[in-house]
Amino acid sequence: MAVTRTGLVYGVGALRAGARGDRVFWAVHRAALAHGIVPVVPVSVIAEGFRTEARGDRIQDLLDGSEIEAMDAERARRVGELAVKAATTDLIAASVAETAARRNCAVVASRQNALNTAAGLLGHKLILHAV
Repeated sequence: MAVTRTGLVYGVGALRAGARGDRVFWAVHRAALAHGIVPVVPVSVIAEGFRTEARGDRIQDLLDGSEIEAMDAERARRVGELAVKAATTDLIAASVAETAARRNCAVVASRQNALNTAAGLLGHKLILHAV
């Protein structure tokens, strides 16, 4: 049976691909929007994207068509606990995996073992479009 996901969550790799003008990534983004799928971007991903990429204008263009997901204290606790269980210090990957599992979404991100491990711990079969 095929696994169905209802949306997309962007990880830092997606923001980096957007910032560097990656054509495949931008095609995926435009196709999602054209089909009524509004990508979700956790705030931790945004902070890391702006920290590591020089093309903040392109990141902002990407965010203008996306839903920004804030992190409250309860979600921060869940992400921290998930990172401990996944034996990772990558809180951003844990945040992306937690968002994807909670919202039943696929992920557009760099290949990361931490994403797969964290998603697995949540019982979420990760569907990852690697950029």
